[in-house]
Amino acid sequence: MKLGILLSGSGRTLLNLNQHIKKGSVRAEIRVVISSSRKCLGVERAKKLGIPVVIMRKRKSLTEEEYSHAITQSLEEHHVDLVVLAGFLKKYLPSKHYENSCINIHPSLIPAFCGPGFYGSKVHQAVWRRGCTVSGCTVHFVNEQYDAGPIILQKTVCLHAEDSPELIAQKVFEKECEALPEAIQLIIEKKVHIIDGRVHRKTEEEPTGAC
Repeated sequence: MKLGILLSGSGRTLLNLNQHIKKGSVRAEIRVVISSSRKCLGVERAKKLGIPVVIMRKRKSLTEEEYSHAITQSLEEHHVDLVVLAGFLKKYLPSKHYENSCINIHPSLIPAFCGPGFYGSKVHQAVWRRGCTVSGCTVHFVNEQYDAGPIILQKTVCLHAEDSPELIAQKVFEKECEALPEAIQLIIEKKVHIIDGRVHRKTEEEPTGAC
């Protein structure tokens, strides 16, 4: 499967995915990295890996629809099958072509601590302020609303009173490194189906005809 990665930051998720692809646990190839920032570390890391990079800055004159259309055109030019938002800080509206073929990794257990304004360290600070005893990450399909698409899978971590926001972030990212490759491979193996707005996963124990 051909992947297109959208990012705005350090590219840690890109590196993790690339490692899984190299060792064969994700049977895919990364065809392009699209970044909303020319200066982010993720761009440098993609170039070092030999992955084509496209910079798509969101100009104020562009609507969300126009910006998303420009991104979609680039994805199609690189023959991308699955779009992966990996710390992409701009809103991307998938076209019909990528409906149910665009996923995001979010650093909380949706529907908690998600939506506009909840990204990166802001999520973990909010979790810490509320004194949560559990957090985690969510991989979900992308639709027209922030963090509102069907959930593919979630992974949890236990938190303790002495955990700082930074430690919470570290714990959650370790789970992100497991969750995103796992979700992508499930999609590659056609074990993920959306029925009535919810994801149904086919497991090894289920009969062939199961959803």
